[in-house]
Amino acid sequence: MITRIRRKIFPGTLPVPDFRKGLLVLCPMLLISCATPPLPEESEPIVALMAERLKLAHDIAWAKWAGGLPVRDPARESVVLERLTRQGEMAGLDEFLVARFIRAQIEASCLEQETWMAKWRKDTPLPAGEPPTLESLRKRVDRGSSLLLAEWAGAPMTPPAAVRARLLPSVINPRSADIAAAGFSLP
Repeated sequence: MITRIRRKIFPGTLPVPDFRKGLLVLCPMLLISCATPPLPEESEPIVALMAERLKLAHDIAWAKWAGGLPVRDPARESVVLERLTRQGEMAGLDEFLVARFIRAQIEASCLEQETWMAKWRKDTPLPAGEPPTLESLRKRVDRGSSLLLAEWAGAPMTPPAAVRARLLPSVINPRSADIAAAGFSLP
């Protein structure tokens, strides 16, 4: 109706698109975004630690880039996975779930590192100054991983969508948030 009136008043102008078609596209997207469950308050500490670990991936990638090192270090990943799985078992956590959780955090971090390196290869400038040492970053990751397990032991079951939504601002690649969140949820 509005389009017909505009055509009569302003002949020769382009018709105004019908806003109802836009609503048909927008409404389902709004419903999906509203469907993301809130993060339980009890889960905030562990998810905050997960986010901090993912943020460290930037500096780790930078240190590896500067040192000409690959993102993946299977020997270190294996040692870390074994140590943290044992630590989790000693805290009364299920070995399978701990291994799955830690593996997911490692995978998410590696994906973040790969994404940063791909951006630097393409056109994104490197950070200013000298990169931090990989050893200092690994100590921070190790401390953070131990804290993750301690928090995870007391965290309630949390919907992956809530975890993902909280992790998204901390990542450059949204898939990293998906991987980390999936590792936190129960199978």
